[in-house]
Amino acid sequence: MTVRHFHHFALGVPDIEAQKTFYEDFGLVGRVDGNGAVLRCVGRDQDQVVLTESKERTLHHLSFGATSEGLAQVKQRAEAYPGVRLVDIPKATPYDGIWFTDADGMLYNVHVGAAAPSNGGLMPQQPGLPFRTNGPGHYTRQNQKGSIEADAQVVPHRLGHLIHFTPDLEAKLAFYRNVLGLVMSDRSEHLIAFLRPPGGSDHHVIAIIQDEKVGFHHASFEVDDIDRIGLGGQAMIRKGYRNGWGVGRHALGSNFFWYIRDPHGGLAEYFCDIDYIADDAAWEAKNWPLDVSFYVWGPEPPPEFAQNFEGVTKAVKPVPR
Repeated sequence: MTVRHFHHFALGVPDIEAQKTFYEDFGLVGRVDGNGAVLRCVGRDQDQVVLTESKERTLHHLSFGATSEGLAQVKQRAEAYPGVRLVDIPKATPYDGIWFTDADGMLYNVHVGAAAPSNGGLMPQQPGLPFRTNGPGHYTRQNQKGSIEADAQVVPHRLGHLIHFTPDLEAKLAFYRNVLGLVMSDRSEHLIAFLRPPGGSDHHVIAIIQDEKVGFHHASFEVDDIDRIGLGGQAMIRKGYRNGWGVGRHALGSNFFWYIRDPHGGLAEYFCDIDYIADDAAWEAKNWPLDVSFYVWGPEPPPEFAQNFEGVTKAVKPVPR
């Protein structure tokens, strides 16, 4: 038994309003919730970003959905696993299920969720429009305008994955596999590893990066196509947010990307066209060299792209262009 899908993540931030506004500008729908805030993708009945009050930016917790049988198995494994400790439900984020910390001190929630469809429980209720491209001998779009309007709405459909830092990559990888039941899709030497729920999933729902301390790197939200990535990133830059990195295409996962820096130093990624693993037996996890695993094309990533901004105490407000 295993967790079936990645449900939501929670950040502690000094400036709730600044972070909430950032995600709303990014395309999510937010609401105030007590002293914090909750954000969802349009039309989705699922909390996907939770914000809580904190003196400094911190990754508060990660939440996963499971069946009732899966939840019981995760609880049993958590109780027996070295360094894992079950804890009480946090008052600031009172989600059902079990709560526990791992050897890093990171907080996790696993609860019973609805039965997961084939991609791990994250498919949008309504599929996006088909993306038709023309190429030599392959004219799938005929008598139709190919480009979309510059003011077209950019609406993320779902939370796809989250990347976070860990001081012990091997120990964290073992925790995810042995307690939550995730499967490794790929890794790149001793720097990063990508994990997914078994049984049909995106290439990854969680990835971990080796660093000196724990921390949040980025969360990624799926949009319809590369045009929406470009329009979304462009709109965020015009609103005064800082460019994180993009546009480009990743090597592991294959998704197109554009990252935008949030007010507390984290990143939000627009993505589309990620690899999908339908049959676990048909996929071979590999350990890729660093020089071929990062990206296929795009601008050079800025030096601060891989920096861990955990502990930031003041929000950086956008300066509209």
